[in-house]
Amino acid sequence: MDASLAAVETMSQGSGGKPRLPRIADPVEGKVLDDVWNEPAILGKRPYVAADIPALLDIIQKQARLLQIYTQFSPDRKPPDTARNMVEFQDELTRSHVFKLKAAAAALEAIADFDANLTAEDKTEARLQGLRQMRLGLVEILSGAVVALREPSLKQPNQLLLARAFAENATAIVAGLAPADRQMLARGLQAAEPVLKTEAKKPVSDFVKAAASAPCIGLCRLN
Repeated sequence: MDASLAAVETMSQGSGGKPRLPRIADPVEGKVLDDVWNEPAILGKRPYVAADIPALLDIIQKQARLLQIYTQFSPDRKPPDTARNMVEFQDELTRSHVFKLKAAAAALEAIADFDANLTAEDKTEARLQGLRQMRLGLVEILSGAVVALREPSLKQPNQLLLARAFAENATAIVAGLAPADRQMLARGLQAAEPVLKTEAKKPVSDFVKAAASAPCIGLCRLN
């Protein structure tokens, strides 16, 4: 991921002083982007455990950098038109949101493992506060994906990618969130329904159901 992200940053500088961004649709540039979102190579497989937390948070931070490259892009080095960029680069931004969502789910699973193995003596206020802060940062990432899904200009394939990512990772996500955060995400996804195509509505509904029905144990109980 380090190598592929560095390649994207280099490509974004363009040639001849004119910045440009790599695109998925380009046969050569698309291969570089495939590397930066190579889930099997970067995220591996579940289960994720406490020892994975630093690597997962680092992956998320670098994916955030990739999102920033695209949302803050300016072809003429003037202040970026972020609204335009969200539409123009939605294919690339969607893939990054999906990857960050999956990495956030993995991190929540790893944090839950850490929490589950704490002894009563280990549960100091400082350590618990650290867990709360990590979880808050992951909630913000998930909220960003919800906002992306609500974008009216999002094309149907991109809607489906994001909606399925929420559904496929619902178990890990809701297990690690406090009830209030579960409800917040569920409400945000329900608010997206008016702009969703039919195919994207079922996975969104599946996530909302999971958020409502999952028991609150382990990390969920950390308020």
